Amino acid sequence: MGTSADAAQIYTLLNTVAAMALGKSALTVVNTEGLVSLGETVLSTSDNTSAFYSALSAVIGRTYSAYRALPEVRQGLQRTPLEFGGILRKLDISTIARNIANDSWDNTNPITETIKNDVTAAVCHYFSDRGTFEIETKVIYDYQLKAAFTDESSMAAFIDMIFQDMFNGMELSIRNCENVTIGTAIALASQTELTTNCCINILYAYNQAFGKTLQAADALRDADFLRFAAAEIKKHKVFMEEPSALYNPAGYEKWTPDSECNILVYEEFAANIATYLQSSTFHDEMVKLPRYKEKSFWIGAGTGSTADRTQVLIERGESGSEVDVAVNGVIACMYDTETMGIMIDYVRTKSDYKPRYEHTEYYHKADWASYVAPGQQICVFYIDNYYPVTVPADDVTNWAVAYANYFTKDNTDGTYDAATTTYGATTQYYKKQPTS
Repeated sequence: MGTSADAAQIYTLLNTVAAMALGKSALTVVNTEGLVSLGETVLSTSDNTSAFYSALSAVIGRTYSAYRALPEVRQGLQRTPLEFGGILRKLDISTIARNIANDSWDNTNPITETIKNDVTAAVCHYFSDRGTFEIETKVIYDYQLKAAFTDESSMAAFIDMIFQDMFNGMELSIRNCENVTIGTAIALASQTELTTNCCINILYAYNQAFGKTLQAADALRDADFLRFAAAEIKKHKVFMEEPSALYNPAGYEKWTPDSECNILVYEEFAANIATYLQSSTFHDEMVKLPRYKEKSFWIGAGTGSTADRTQVLIERGESGSEVDVAVNGVIACMYDTETMGIMIDYVRTKSDYKPRYEHTEYYHKADWASYVAPGQQICVFYIDNYYPVTVPADDVTNWAVAYANYFTKDNTDGTYDAATTTYGATTQYYKKQPTS
């Protein structure tokens, strides 16, 4: 109902509402005269008004979910309730079957039949968290309803007011749910940065490859870095098409066909690729990436700075064992379609008529659920002046001196502090890239 409906649609909807609210013998609306007559009946008593409001909200809610389908989420995460129901209990295979020698062709070596165990590595994941979000209460006053019964255009505008309010609120909620799900996947990928290719500090990779000292603040305006980053994204996309345990946090042997590869890039990074490299053949490395979509931020815009827009701050984990995770400078994320998803279900509108105040309060609600599968492929690219390291045994032994070369991260805001003189066996330490 995002645009005003025609008279036939309005009459059909109102006849349904009237039948529900006032009974089968209710006035049938086929023209403006019938519309006005229905209005007089609805407004004649508070009981009729309350019943009409309640039925109208129910019918609009059904119309919304049946005919104004929620738009496909821009990052391709949306799943239908049927699809999501199957995902809640996800069976998977963590390793690919290996071939073994078979001597059946050799008649000089008789075969003794034996029973062998099936060594298929089957795993099962359960995703059970669901929730409900509610849009802020919408108040509709009786005088607005009275004015709506003057003609079909006024009624269309009245219905559209209720509907569009719900639609906008739901759309915003879906975007927020989507961003949190993507952020959670990025946070999960970052936890295996030292053992997989799930999360790559592409600034560190560039400086190591060319002996540079480029800093994060200048990276997105450096043509050589942009060229390198574009080529690296393309390279790892090709790598992800072959079976590997390097691109998923669980270490499963997976691959992502070209048709199932989703690529998100930070808008400023994409824009600078086009601007700085427009005359270069390297420009094609970015624009030819399949399913390449831009994001203006990952979690939120914050103050509007590049640092805020590219930062992911997530509290992940099960209730009671949450862990704060911060990833700075995220510029791109590639993932398999099966890596994550969201589902919006049971969209409904409830109403509560207040006769004393002569208005009705509407409540728009929907159930939501999301998942991130650790056994599916993902590759995150970020730029940060600091990079995680495994502390060598010699430095652990001589920590009283070596600590001066290390830093720790505050995962509540992504900032770094100098390491203390007390070594933490479970602490993740970082080093800072040189500035000159």
